[in-house]
Amino acid sequence: MARRVLVVDDEPDIRDLLTMLFEDDGRCAAVAAVGDLDQAVGAAQQLAADSIVLDLMFGHRTCVEVLPNLRSARPQAHIVVFTSSRRAAMAAGVLDLGANVVVQKVSVSFEDLIDLTLNEQLSVVDPAPPSLLDRPC
Repeated sequence: MARRVLVVDDEPDIRDLLTMLFEDDGRCAAVAAVGDLDQAVGAAQQLAADSIVLDLMFGHRTCVEVLPNLRSARPQAHIVVFTSSRRAAMAAGVLDLGANVVVQKVSVSFEDLIDLTLNEQLSVVDPAPPSLLDRPC
C-alpha cells in the first residue's frame, strides 16, 4: 500500500531533501512538508498522513508540544522522530508521547530513514554505538 508521508522539520535543506527522497520512492502516494510545529497537526490531517518524520528541535521549542496532538489526530500514523540527539529525545519522553521510532541524524543513512518511515513493522533502531549517541552534527 502506498503511504502518505508528512515531513516536519524547520531546516529547509533537510525538509527539501527528505521531501525529494520520499517523492522519488515508489512506496509513497503523496508527500507534504511543513517547517513549523504549529502547522504539523493540520498538515497531517489534511494529508491523512500514514507516516510522519518529525524533527525534535525547532529553535527553542520541541516536538513534544505537538506529538500528543499528532498522535490523537492520526492514531494509526507511524511517527519517526529524527533528531541530532537520541538521548535528548528519549529524555523528553517522545516514545511515551506517541512516537514509534527515534532515529539519530548522524547514525542513520537516508535510505534507512526512508525504510524506517515507510515500514511500520520496524521498531526503535539506532545503529550507532553508544559512544556516538550524542555526537553533534
